[in-house]
Amino acid sequence: MKRSLALIIGVLFIAPAHATPMDTASWTNWTSSAPGSISGSFTQGSNTIDVTYTGNAFGVDYGSHIYNVPASFTNAEVTNTPGTNGTVLMTGGTNEINAFHFSQAVVDPIIDLFSVGQAGVAVTFNFLDGATFSILNQGAGNWGGGLLTQSGSSVTGWEGNGLLQFHGTYTDIYFTTPDYEYYYGATVGAVNAVPEPATYALILGGLGFLAWTTRRRKQDVKQV
Repeated sequence: MKRSLALIIGVLFIAPAHATPMDTASWTNWTSSAPGSISGSFTQGSNTIDVTYTGNAFGVDYGSHIYNVPASFTNAEVTNTPGTNGTVLMTGGTNEINAFHFSQAVVDPIIDLFSVGQAGVAVTFNFLDGATFSILNQGAGNWGGGLLTQSGSSVTGWEGNGLLQFHGTYTDIYFTTPDYEYYYGATVGAVNAVPEPATYALILGGLGFLAWTTRRRKQDVKQV
């Protein structure tokens, strides 16, 4: 009996660990990078989310150097950078409305920003339609820097690099980039570290078995 209880307890602790992958974020893999037709996809849970970007852009950079200071673009919840999945490049300097459009609703999407502005030259992302977000992390990038500041639904950088998480459910994230600088970029994704339903079933089954064996032992003691 003791061995059975120990086995169940071990499963309860091990199963969640297996359900959470080493890479907790799914970042957009940009497969089409031509200006005007930038698109790709990422996953959240069991859903594949198609993403299109429209607005100010001149392509996608797949260079690994963009995220060569990983600590600036991750945190305890978002453990991996976009890597070489690609980042949308933009120069800003217009009132054009830019958008990340998702094929289905995304819960608490995340955005990595890189090289936003430079020393003495501020660049601002103004997020629209009441979007709310938090800066989860920031720091130096390939060209140093690291400063991002938030004011309401806007974030401003002076060679800023960092990780944003939006609050709520989104099918579109709209924003403007009114400040010109050559060049800066952004990409989007979602946290994916959610235990699968089978894992929850295993945990609940294990807890039920523990309750049953405990009750049986109490009944056996009473009978003796």
